[in-house]
Amino acid sequence: MLNKNKLIILTVLFTWSNILYTVTKIDGDILFWSSVGTHKKSGTKKITSTAIFLSLKDLRTFLNLNNISYIFLKLKGFSKHKKVVLKYFKKSCPKIILIQENLNLPHNGCKSSKIRRF
Repeated sequence: MLNKNKLIILTVLFTWSNILYTVTKIDGDILFWSSVGTHKKSGTKKITSTAIFLSLKDLRTFLNLNNISYIFLKLKGFSKHKKVVLKYFKKSCPKIILIQENLNLPHNGCKSSKIRRF
């Protein structure tokens, strides 16, 4: 299916109730996607560490079947399990070329405008 020397982009999106994984080519074609909710977990059970490891095992089997060795990892969102997912990828994946982390939290940016009084 894929060449061994191909580079893929793995994006991990952390939401407040789910974790989404997508594997894409550099062009943007989606090869594989998964989430914690695909294992028929619902509610707060989706964010437990056991449910996260189940979905990560599915992702690892896809990477092993297609002989993918080079990974560009993108992490989006904010979650307490981000470090757990990152440690798992560092142990299981052979070569992670780059790790990019996007946080959508403000860092006390622009000052808000004054409230007009009548």
